[in-house]
Amino acid sequence: MRLYRLGFLFLLLLATVGRSFAQGGATGTILGTVTDSSGAIVQNAQVIVTNTGTGIAYTTKTTSAGDYTAPSLSPGTYSLTVAAPGFAKTQTDQFVLAVDQSYRVNISLKAGGATETTMVTAQAVTLDTDNSALSQLVSEAQVKELPLNGRNFMQLLTLGAGAVTVGGEQGTMRQGVGNAVSINGGRPEGNNYTLDGLINTDQALVTPAVILSQDAIQEFKVESGTYSAEYGFSASQINLVSKSGTNRFHGTAFETFRNDALDARPFPTANDYSADTRTDNPVLRQNQFGYVADGPVWIPKLYDGRDKTFFMANYEGWRINNGARETAALPNPAVLTGDFSAETYPALSVNGTNLPGGPLPAYGSTTCTLLLSIGRNCMPVNPLTGTAYPGNKIPSDLFTSRFANTVIKYGYFETPTIQNQPEGITNFVENVGLPLTTNQQTYRVDQTLGRLGSVFGRFTYSKYQNSALDTASLVYGILTQYETQKNWAISHTISLGKSSVNNFRFGYLDSMAPQGAPAPPPAAVASLGETGVFQKFSPLQQTWSALGLSTYSGTGGPTNAYTGSDNPSWEFADSFTTIHGRHSISAGVDYRRWQLIRNLDDDFYGDFSFSAPTIQTNNINCPNAPVSVDGAAPASLCGTGHAVGDLLLGYYS
Repeated sequence: MRLYRLGFLFLLLLATVGRSFAQGGATGTILGTVTDSSGAIVQNAQVIVTNTGTGIAYTTKTTSAGDYTAPSLSPGTYSLTVAAPGFAKTQTDQFVLAVDQSYRVNISLKAGGATETTMVTAQAVTLDTDNSALSQLVSEAQVKELPLNGRNFMQLLTLGAGAVTVGGEQGTMRQGVGNAVSINGGRPEGNNYTLDGLINTDQALVTPAVILSQDAIQEFKVESGTYSAEYGFSASQINLVSKSGTNRFHGTAFETFRNDALDARPFPTANDYSADTRTDNPVLRQNQFGYVADGPVWIPKLYDGRDKTFFMANYEGWRINNGARETAALPNPAVLTGDFSAETYPALSVNGTNLPGGPLPAYGSTTCTLLLSIGRNCMPVNPLTGTAYPGNKIPSDLFTSRFANTVIKYGYFETPTIQNQPEGITNFVENVGLPLTTNQQTYRVDQTLGRLGSVFGRFTYSKYQNSALDTASLVYGILTQYETQKNWAISHTISLGKSSVNNFRFGYLDSMAPQGAPAPPPAAVASLGETGVFQKFSPLQQTWSALGLSTYSGTGGPTNAYTGSDNPSWEFADSFTTIHGRHSISAGVDYRRWQLIRNLDDDFYGDFSFSAPTIQTNNINCPNAPVSVDGAAPASLCGTGHAVGDLLLGYYS
């Protein structure tokens, strides 16, 4: 599916002087009013806004109303210098400009000579009157210093008021970030994610595509409500800004280590039936490691990039074996051979009737009728005659179902770790190790071009693989998510005279997220003898069939195991801001072209279910029903009263 979106956001917003708009959500604005000690406005005062980290300065002058505006500034630490004839030069201390922020600093000049300098404290107004958006900033300090399990910035979204995690399909994608996020009551699908002012949304499930490393993030901001029309996309905006280098070299290497050997041992969880007395911990081997380095590009005797050229390089790797304790209720081995003579059911209360538990009741008894009403098993009977099998054992020569013979032979069912449990009670407990692997790298270069403005480029590439156990099969039930993200962006900002700024952005995003499960052996596929199905598959599409048995835990392959998702996207955007008298005028254009490829073809070998209550559909036609291709009567015509009995004989539900 190809979608084209062309949004021309030509905003002729006439407002009071001093109101301006950040460009593309990745920059900020410094603005204010210059007056003298009596409160009179000062016209044509020179205002120099300097990024103290890079030494890059932006120069403007106050208008006839004494106002100044410095738009399209990269987030960072700044200082302000103001000079006018007849007044002492005034300089502020350092202050921090955040992403998509309008930071107002009003300056009062004192009379004096041009050689005098007055230092003042830069204080932004406590009430933001220059922006009507409802927003929450997560600063660089918070990103760096707050503890994050998994070092995933998405967890920081809930720091803001009105942001909560909710259940949703989004939680299954994008590097295990947890459930979907609702902001101020909006649907999770209403979130728009941007990175450096460009698209960072995977349209398949409306999730963030690139989960940037914590060390590569400058800061990010969440906006909802009445934000600027420049966004024009979705209900809530999550604007992420990558980190850039400064005039000082910085470097950090890190390693995060966890191991189950360091964890306290759990208490036993025994009950009357499960006998789960294991006190060993699930496997946990967690290593997260990487580095970040930034500073000026400096090549001894060849190039000194201070005040001009800056770089940032980041790598992060995850090697995690995240264990889980799998508990399941599986068929006892004897019933898979047709022997039901020792099968029991647990004590139950059914519709106000207390059943004591014990041997499976015979079909037609009051106890059996009650058990069937809640989907539980009875002692199997021959559906063609309605009589019990001799010794409650189904003869093996009646096992005509190819599916049953295949799944039993090729290990669909794990062997119970707790013997002789009543049906439907946990009899399998196993600690399982599930691997998670990530490699992510981000590189950014900033270059000052003098009167031609400034430009930066960033490239991010990451691969992610995470496995989870979807069914009670430790072989075929492992569902693995594979994610690959490629993202690059280029941005150019230039001052056009003393009162106009233009910012151009261009970028590409490709986010792929297929998932699949282990394929059955070729011999098992041949043993099924299926016809009329697809003959060619991608490796991830050859997932084993899911198997459902009433009373027991699901086993086999995951249901809907294969999904394919690829979302290549291109975007370019341009924002222009000019100041005229008491008015700020902004205009912009944003063009996005994306292709969403969703392949939900799955379960090519079929999914199968067998239910004990199928016996209630038996009637006088059952003995005369035509035989199916699998050697049994057609679906919903015959049943034995026991799900495993139906499996062995091929009476599908």
